[in-house]
Amino acid sequence: MELVAVANRPANQQPARDVAEKYGARFFPSIDELLKCDEVEGVIMITPNTVHREQTEQCLAAGKHVFVEKPIANTVEDGIAMTRAADAAKGLVMQVGHNSRQQRAAKHALRLATEGAIGQLIGAEMQCSHDGARRLPPDAWRQDPARAPGLPLMQLGIHGIDVANMFFGTPRTVASFHRKALLARNADCTASIIAYDEPVTVTLASNYTVPMTIWLRILGTEGTVEMRDYYRKLVIIRRGRDTEEVDYPEDLSTLDELYAFARAVRGEEEVETGGREGVYALAVVEASVLSAKESRFVDITEIVGDF
Repeated sequence: MELVAVANRPANQQPARDVAEKYGARFFPSIDELLKCDEVEGVIMITPNTVHREQTEQCLAAGKHVFVEKPIANTVEDGIAMTRAADAAKGLVMQVGHNSRQQRAAKHALRLATEGAIGQLIGAEMQCSHDGARRLPPDAWRQDPARAPGLPLMQLGIHGIDVANMFFGTPRTVASFHRKALLARNADCTASIIAYDEPVTVTLASNYTVPMTIWLRILGTEGTVEMRDYYRKLVIIRRGRDTEEVDYPEDLSTLDELYAFARAVRGEEEVETGGREGVYALAVVEASVLSAKESRFVDITEIVGDF
């Protein structure tokens, strides 16, 4: 892969100029002008959630492949529209940047679970939190529940949701509490239960109020597999004792997902986290927000319809 062009929002172009100079790429003052560049085959979008749909559709219409950071969009409605636009753009690839499932500990855990190393899968426990609420300026877009609904889930928990979907398939039902501890405008503490096909149930705590805490525990009838320390250590536990540990000290997930995008563009493999995966991860977030608001269980079909 080669970085050939960079653009940023008109109000703050200096970062794009700096990146272009550092990597020998061309700077463009707008995405419109960047998309006219024949050298550009694919666009990596690291932009606010609310503009993902508009920019993705613009890139696809210009004949460019799209890598869009998670979440796929700010709403499931937009995510579905993006997926359908990508499906209609024959020969073009859209990939969503759910890099956590590319963590090597996660792939290792998936192999163990698939091979039956921990027996029948029963569910998972997850923690996806950091103390970002302490650092958010009052005017930050993440403070706005309309622009970042279910804030910790939208920004952090959605990583865990996608990994759980990788293990367990399609989420079915969600129940959640959302609270405010430090922020006045947006939720910063969430606790959710996600039901998959029986008997699998996942619990997820995602907060913007505690020091960085990211781990996932896959539960089976014969043991558990834990991904600790931001998925840098994989631990197999049987009969209540650690029986095997594997360290993955270097996080290569972002690099791995970008190379996977490049291989998909070249037709060498299918996209692992495409529109459907992005939509169903986001659907759990929307279902969680609705559940907390209305104090009830929410069926995923209420969110995604017949998608």
